[in-house]
Amino acid sequence: MSLPANIRVNVRVPFPTSVKGAAFIGVSKANGVWSITPNYLTLGENVAVTPTQVLALQDSITGAWSWVGAASFVSAALTTYRIITGAGAVSVLTTDIVLVFQKSPSGASTVNLPASATRVGAPVIIKDLTGDANINNITIVPSGTETLDGFSAAAAAANGVAVLSIDYGSMWLVPLTSGGWFRIG
Repeated sequence: MSLPANIRVNVRVPFPTSVKGAAFIGVSKANGVWSITPNYLTLGENVAVTPTQVLALQDSITGAWSWVGAASFVSAALTTYRIITGAGAVSVLTTDIVLVFQKSPSGASTVNLPASATRVGAPVIIKDLTGDANINNITIVPSGTETLDGFSAAAAAANGVAVLSIDYGSMWLVPLTSGGWFRIG
């Protein structure tokens, strides 16, 4: 918001010489302009989330603020994993964040990744909870011609980049905005 060119006000009360914020609200003055801003880092950390709490969210592009109820936010976060109970091919769904492999009977598995652009930056985490990935590998297959750590699907598997082969191991797969994926772990 820009200020008008000239404003003249003759007020017969003095402006306070000391203005302070309370709780997490900070007040500052620079070049005659007063700013009132929240400072969330001054708040104590709350490790217990209750259904009556709300979270403030800011869109980094538009700067617009909104809020979401903590209960719905936590509920959504807790339902983003899927347990895979059988061997074979598994396709990553748009709602998947974590794929937990807890197979019975056990066997080798293949994870088919979607096109990286469809993930909108959301990673996929693969976890071997069966504890037999050394014998029954979990192989990751990128979509179409996309790459994994710069390797094609075949080269990634041949070089071990696309293979989870550590018992109880895990790997993070992060989509690149330019297409393809990179692996963490």
